[in-house]
This record gives sequence, C-alpha cells and structure tokens, in this order.
Amino acid sequence: MAPSNKVEKVDENLAKLQEKYGFVRPERGIDSYPEGTSWREGKPDYRLADLTFFQGKTKNHLVGSLEYIVENLVKKWEMEMTHLGDKKDWMTIDPREYNVSMNGGKDKNGFTAAVKGTYNWLLADVSKELYNASEHTFETSHKIFRGAFEKGFPWEVLEVFSGPPRVAFTWRHWGNFTGTYEERKGSGEVIELYGFTIATVNEELKIQKLEVYFKTDGFLEALQGKRDPNELARGKEMIGSCCPFIKSNSEN
Repeated sequence: MAPSNKVEKVDENLAKLQEKYGFVRPERGIDSYPEGTSWREGKPDYRLADLTFFQGKTKNHLVGSLEYIVENLVKKWEMEMTHLGDKKDWMTIDPREYNVSMNGGKDKNGFTAAVKGTYNWLLADVSKELYNASEHTFETSHKIFRGAFEKGFPWEVLEVFSGPPRVAFTWRHWGNFTGTYEERKGSGEVIELYGFTIATVNEELKIQKLEVYFKTDGFLEALQGKRDPNELARGKEMIGSCCPFIKSNSEN
C-alpha cells in the first residue's frame, strides 16, 4: 500500500471511530506554535498515534471535564518533551519552576531531565540488566521504544482525584509489541503499564512539578520475555492480586 493510501486509511478509521463512539482527538495545539518553532524532526503528525489511542483506550472522558483537561495537558506536555528542541518553545510548563521526581526520589531539574529524554529519567533507577539509562541519549532511547511499539505507545488518564494546584491522577500506558526490543521480536502482545502522578500547576495550568509513581521492572521484563504480559494487565503489578484473606472469608 502506498504511503498516501496508508494515510487515507488512517484518516478513514479515525473518522469511523469518532462517529461511532463520539471520540474526540486529543488537543495538542501543534498548529498554534509560531513560525520558527524548533521542531526536532519537523512538525509531528499524530494521526496514527491517535488511531492507536482510540483503538485501545478504556475511558472516554467528557469534553471539558477535569479528566479530559488533565489528559490533554499531559499529551501536549509529552509532545513538547518529544518534539520541541528548544525549551523556550514549551507552553505546558512554568519555566521559573519545573522539577520532576520518580517514585519519591529527589527532585530533578525538569529541563535537564527533558534533554536527557523522558524514558531515561523515568527508568534511571532500574536494574542495568533491564535498561541502562546512562548509556542512552534522548535519540537512542526513543529509537528503542519506537522500535518496540511501531504503532505507538498510547497513554490515558484513568481517574483524577484532586484538582489544581496539586492534580493527582492514575494513568495507563499500553502498546502492541509488534517490533523488536533488544533483538527480541514481539508477536503483537499488549504490554501495559499503570501508574500514579501528582502534577503541581500554577493558575494558568502550567506544570511546575511532576511526581511520578509506577513499578518500573515489570514493563521491561515483559519486553525481554521474562514476564507474562498478562501479569501487568489491569494494573495487577501495581495493585497486587486479590487478598487471600478477603477471598477466603467472602466464601464463608
């Protein structure tokens, strides 16, 4: 199939899902950036990513709801961290105060973390046998995970527990492992990742701090074939299995 035909097919499938389920494509505001914006690889096209998002998401948040606003803010933030090469072009963060932390660790300067790459700061503390962040640059880290999830690695908000200025929410990441990770070829299995984040924002909803929590090992172990992806489904790794005490007593 020619590239133009592929694009037309993606557009057609997007339109069908929007009409059938009332889905609304994420608002990243890509066209609102001024001329001269420093895109890393040219202005990004999220049509295929949005189609993969539509095909696998579990929530359909009401337009204008807090969940919808948070989901779009994070998606726009991800787009900026991934595709904008100059921090002066970022619109989602408060440049006077932007820090990030992982699983209760020390705060890191958000600008420094972004230069190193989102994957690298989120996976900085995992076993080097699973992923050695110190050996990877922004470019190589993205190449690795794009190579594993060829159709994208979508993200959705599950529940929002508090509004600004400290927005606490749970989320889900997932992707079909159709590509290759460390020379291991995937067979299309869905690999999921669940977590919890607290985003501190100012009055203009600019991000000042991100506190991210998730279990890092299982996701990488599933990519390496060391763990059954079903063990990660529906957040099993994060919340654990059903308590045996409750189960045994509920049967009495």
